[in-house]
Amino acid sequence: MNLPLPVVLAHSRLTMEKIDVNDVVIPESAALAYAAQDQLIGLIDSPVVGWKVGATSTASQEKLGVKAPICGPIFERTLATSGSKLAMSSFHHPPALESEFAFTIGTDVALIGDEVTRTTAREIVSSVHVAIELVCSRFDSNFAADPALLVADGALHSLLVLGPGNDPDSAGDLKEQALFTSVDDNVIAQGTGKEVLGDPYESLAWLCKHLARRGMQLTAGSIVTTGAATGLHATKQNQTLKTEGNALGSATLSLSE
Repeated sequence: MNLPLPVVLAHSRLTMEKIDVNDVVIPESAALAYAAQDQLIGLIDSPVVGWKVGATSTASQEKLGVKAPICGPIFERTLATSGSKLAMSSFHHPPALESEFAFTIGTDVALIGDEVTRTTAREIVSSVHVAIELVCSRFDSNFAADPALLVADGALHSLLVLGPGNDPDSAGDLKEQALFTSVDDNVIAQGTGKEVLGDPYESLAWLCKHLARRGMQLTAGSIVTTGAATGLHATKQNQTLKTEGNALGSATLSLSE
């Protein structure tokens, strides 16, 4: 008999064993995939400190086989300090690198449903960060797994590294703000907030409405990372990764063997 998907996912995170996609039952709808994600949260011995939003560009949606953004929890143990060094063995696959805009939420979110807009979402943000998100799945086929499995698995989130906090007013118009992705001090890609649903605050508004439909809400101190602004990039061991946003500062992470 197949074990419940959330149990298999939790066990994989504990043992670092990859999951054979043939050994699990694929959720038949997005609602069931998110229900499995909710159950996974309850099985992980680490508090949820925020959320990641993914598939916020046409290219990333096509890669994952979805037609809308997806989201997953950020656990306390998947939050790393800028300048940290981590072994590749910390991940089920060599993780992919995404440079993102992230937010710290300054107040409990009372708005629900269609009341949340890009403008009202900006009002709940206490600080803006540049961030590195590393993504991979727990499945043997990695990104090629069925989209419902990827959602249940936490929308591919593996690690988040935040840069320094910036006042939203001083951060300016994030649609026009450039981010640069570097590997070993070589810039390999750049993009702006327009790559993230047109505006990173739009990604935050989407998340607020999505969580409300699941009976959840963001709370003060939560972290939200909004989606890749410079694309998805492969990583290798013994690399130093960096996301830089000019006046917004930078976030760095080193990968060891």
